[in-house]
Amino acid sequence: MSSLTETAVDLHVAYEKARRAGSPTDEFLTKTVIPATDRAVAAGADFDSIHADADRKYGQWLIDNAGE
Repeated sequence: MSSLTETAVDLHVAYEKARRAGSPTDEFLTKTVIPATDRAVAAGADFDSIHADADRKYGQWLIDNAGE
């Protein structure tokens, strides 16, 4: 996985964590997450794979932090 792809995945996870916590996320999504995803896709990453990897990573975070 390229560093651009890893960054996009990590930003998607950060977005989901912030959204779950009730933090404002609209600006973070439009100014950070989407541009990072676009850069990764332009460099050859698969859009759907970025989202799938982010979903798995966020899901694992939820499992690891259940009850906290």
